[in-house]
Amino acid sequence: MTGALSLSRRHLLTRVAAGGWALAMTACVSSGGNLPSPLPLAKARRLSGLTKPEGVVTTPDGRLIVSDPDGAVAILSPDGGISRIGKAPAATGLAMDRQGRVIIANFGLLADGNGPLQRLDLGTGAVETLADSLDGRRLVASNAPAIGPGGEVYCSHSTWANPANIGTTDPAGFVYKVAADGRVSRVCDGIRGANGICFDRDFRHLYVAQTAAGTILRYRRGADGSYRDPVQYGPVLGLAPDNLSAGDIYGRMAPAERAALGHPDGVALDAAGNLWVTLPFANRVVAITPTGQVVTILSDPEGQVMQMPTSLAWGGADLCDLSIVSRRNGAVLTLRTPIPGLPLPHWG
Repeated sequence: MTGALSLSRRHLLTRVAAGGWALAMTACVSSGGNLPSPLPLAKARRLSGLTKPEGVVTTPDGRLIVSDPDGAVAILSPDGGISRIGKAPAATGLAMDRQGRVIIANFGLLADGNGPLQRLDLGTGAVETLADSLDGRRLVASNAPAIGPGGEVYCSHSTWANPANIGTTDPAGFVYKVAADGRVSRVCDGIRGANGICFDRDFRHLYVAQTAAGTILRYRRGADGSYRDPVQYGPVLGLAPDNLSAGDIYGRMAPAERAALGHPDGVALDAAGNLWVTLPFANRVVAITPTGQVVTILSDPEGQVMQMPTSLAWGGADLCDLSIVSRRNGAVLTLRTPIPGLPLPHWG
């Protein structure tokens, strides 16, 4: 466990608009409601002072938990404080189980090569490894975890090599799960850059961001509990050239060109069944409606406020406070939404 690192509240809490940590309460319906197009990004509250954050989890007591390379996670409290706890090799995506423990996916290809799935006890700072290999092969790119119908931990694994090839044509990505008894098994594979994952309300479907192809895949749950029969959910989300590298994106493309890219990263469902998706290289957040339409929720092509949105999660007493990780400027942006998020298992 690393020692808690406190930052000044002035440094942590940066106001993009007037107001404090608490967001102004706007109308929020329990289901249904119209998607905003777009949300007013200028009204976001920005929590800064983070180092390359990636994943985010909200808690019922008002905390934000963000993956952090200086520890395992950074905990942002409602009073503006920040502390770091635990240690992980390459913390990326996060989830929380029903016991309040944080699940950490490590994308080892961007660090020392080890990409295990771990679990952090927030009370003690102890970190345990849930999975470090599959079928005798060491995991190197665990990316995004989610809690399954029986409390199992599901996690995407993006690739086996060359993570800078955002547009990889190699369908080496997959999703695996860790059962309650510790068994690790493959759920689905053949994915070009498996990234963010989530389940719908009754765990009838598993959604997987297929980054390299610019699409979302949806798997249905079979009678035996497996997830199968993938279909493309919604349209292609933008341009997704084959073998496009991160160097090409940030070294050769102008903001206007990047704004047309459609590589999905984080995914989350709201209570009305809309799938919200971050498009990090385009600096956009979109939502796919149940009828397959795509609505732009946030767009900041010049990166004035939002720079590389990676993941998102709803919190607040009514689950209408949407927090979005803005990786390149080390921030978390929080806005009110007219539709609440779908409660995750740890919300009860």
